[in-house]
Amino acid sequence: MSVDIRSSTAAVPEDSNSILIDGSKVKSKFGHVAKFTSSEDNISNDDELYPTPIGKISQIYSSCDQQIDNPDYFDKYFLNNQFIGLNKEELKSYINNNYWKRIRWIVGISYCVLIFLLFVGAIISILFSPKCPHKSKLHWYEKDIIYDIDIQMFRDSNRDGHGDIKGLHEKFDYFEKNFIKTILFRSTIFSNQDKFDLLTINPQVANETNLQNFRKILHRKDMNLMIDLPLSSTNDINGSQWYGNIQPLSNKIKNTCEENTLNLACRYFLSYGRLPLDFNQLEIVDEAEIRLRYWLSTQKFDGVRVDLPLEFNEETGLYNISYKTIHQWNFIKNDIEKNTKTKLILYDIPFDLNNLITENDLHKKITHPVIYNQSLVNAKQLNQRIQSFKFNHLPVPKFWQFGSLRIDDEIQNNLSKQSLLTMAMLFGGTPVVLYGEELGLEQKKSRVMLWTPDKPSGGFSSCVTTDCLRLFSLYNIDPSKTNVKREEAIHGNEQDSLLILFRYLAKLRRSESFQFGLLETGYDVETNIFWFIREAAGFRGYIIVLNLNEKGKEINHLSLHELTNYLIPKSISYEYQWPKTYFQTSNKTHINSDNLFLHPQSISIFSWKSKLIQPNILFKKAKNHLANQ
Repeated sequence: MSVDIRSSTAAVPEDSNSILIDGSKVKSKFGHVAKFTSSEDNISNDDELYPTPIGKISQIYSSCDQQIDNPDYFDKYFLNNQFIGLNKEELKSYINNNYWKRIRWIVGISYCVLIFLLFVGAIISILFSPKCPHKSKLHWYEKDIIYDIDIQMFRDSNRDGHGDIKGLHEKFDYFEKNFIKTILFRSTIFSNQDKFDLLTINPQVANETNLQNFRKILHRKDMNLMIDLPLSSTNDINGSQWYGNIQPLSNKIKNTCEENTLNLACRYFLSYGRLPLDFNQLEIVDEAEIRLRYWLSTQKFDGVRVDLPLEFNEETGLYNISYKTIHQWNFIKNDIEKNTKTKLILYDIPFDLNNLITENDLHKKITHPVIYNQSLVNAKQLNQRIQSFKFNHLPVPKFWQFGSLRIDDEIQNNLSKQSLLTMAMLFGGTPVVLYGEELGLEQKKSRVMLWTPDKPSGGFSSCVTTDCLRLFSLYNIDPSKTNVKREEAIHGNEQDSLLILFRYLAKLRRSESFQFGLLETGYDVETNIFWFIREAAGFRGYIIVLNLNEKGKEINHLSLHELTNYLIPKSISYEYQWPKTYFQTSNKTHINSDNLFLHPQSISIFSWKSKLIQPNILFKKAKNHLANQ
């Protein structure tokens, strides 16, 4: 048998049907490669599954020589080589084999144990991993500043010497800069030419179309609108004319001050300057409800501010608070809320009548002054002011007013406007800010909002007629001392810019700790320092320190960490200081609270990262520790 040896330089046959001939050997330039045989009878199943010993290779070559000349062999074993699974008998042999049974049990049990451990681990990680801090859901009136506006004194757009709603619209950017989201119209918006009916708008201020357009614009900007409704009183000193009807009241209201100046009705008259209506009279009850529904439902206002309703007791001859009327008004509000968003009924009660309110629900819906005292106020008195609510089993107020001079309430003391503003904005709840208070305007002396230093009206109006000039002279306008433009001046004296402080506080109070955090107060008699902490679990905590010492006194060197009974950590960050910044650091730099200098008549705000222990637990432990000493 001749052997056909082909060198590595030979061309590979291009014919796809060419196959190796019987006994052919393949060689490359590296040497002999293989020799094939086509005898499939000599190849057992064991030979296919296991490697062939070296001694049997020659036998395979011989068998290949006999089979390679069969063309079907190549097609069967090389071109159509497919996977062939186990047959039934082979599969049963594996199933019944004890060795493979143990393997399957081990794998199955291990898989189940692994799944169980993963499930247990997931539960443990959920229980012990840091949780997202809880955020209390607040209504719009619990987190926004309420800006109290007399439209006729805010901005004149048509040069007639009277403010109007279009002028208010021109100042939308001012509201946005100051983070003001709720506007409250004072009752001066109503017409008082023919009758004061609490329905008809003064045409000099706005018409129905202007009012509706303004409300829609506010709602598109996610802002809210409220209105003053003095439903519970009349400005007729004769006690017969009122808002509900052209005809006089069937039962004339008596001025009880002639008999006893200490009774509620007389105190009411002296505080409001208006006589109280008797809500035992059905006509008064009906007309009041009509106006309440009109503004909350028909006009779609978000809230109203009303005065305190009273009712006359025939047996005693005295007036009492009409809680029946208050509950009925709340029922009307709740009924309207079924088809719209949350509404607010805010009660405007003079400061000297606040102590008459003992019902918690009503207590939460009235505005409170930061401090009553009209004399020298020290740190201890400020702390007693907050603690007095707890002693009387009343919640901390939800609405605050600030200001040394308001329209109807005078509170004059040694506290700076900056200190009063800081407390009203950061105590918690909602500050009710009268227009111009952010500038330091004294409302009884100058009721016109001042925008620029330009005379004669300080940017309130561009009217220069004789009538306007005479009107402006009655307003006692002096824009040289304070105005919006001056307060916004970049190079102005920061110590005199109450507006800059107001904007900072308005932004700061949007933090979670000021929105729904706990309030803890304290003081130090020796240093005359008052402090309060605002902290919510899981969020950054804050401490506000007010040094009430008079200017010129020595600087206090103290440990704020010890002063607060260790409620704050030693490592704190600087946030803000008034009137001058003594900490030349950013709020990312740590300050040692155990070693601080605090200047007289200063406001300092510091912060720290969220603690591992919840604030309420920490405050409780600190109080128990002090009680046990």
